[in-house]
Amino acid sequence: MKKLIMAVVALLTAGPAWAQVQGVEIVAYGIYTADLQSATRDSQGIKQNVSTNFRRAATTTTVPAQLGVRFGIEYKVVGAPSGGTVSLKKVTVFPPAGLRSPAVSQPIHRSEATVTSKIGETTYTGYRFDDPWELVPGAWAIQLWYGDRKLVEKKFTVVAP
Repeated sequence: MKKLIMAVVALLTAGPAWAQVQGVEIVAYGIYTADLQSATRDSQGIKQNVSTNFRRAATTTTVPAQLGVRFGIEYKVVGAPSGGTVSLKKVTVFPPAGLRSPAVSQPIHRSEATVTSKIGETTYTGYRFDDPWELVPGAWAIQLWYGDRKLVEKKFTVVAP
């Protein structure tokens, strides 16, 4: 009996390890503004920005290729327990020609980062144009994955201004 109680306590306190993620619901999408707090570059030379105070400026899937423009999605993770924290993989898929970062010799076709979300709460994720070499017109996509399961994908068309 003592082992059973310990097992139940372990399950109840395990946090993300026992979260049940059913899917992701896109709440809003488009062009956003935010307050940039900090930024670091990944191994491909792409900035990973930490921002707060996200505000949707326009609901659109057409995005002008201009420095400083930020686009993305607001989403809710559907699952249990409500308020439980989960880690998702965010994949940004670039146009077929890829991005030509000076940090790497080959074109970049996708970028991956881990995002943390709380089940049932609205969270923002997206992309911000920080460097001239990122301003590539064409089809872009933002995907969220849980393990090996793609939960959602939102496509955007980046156009020359």
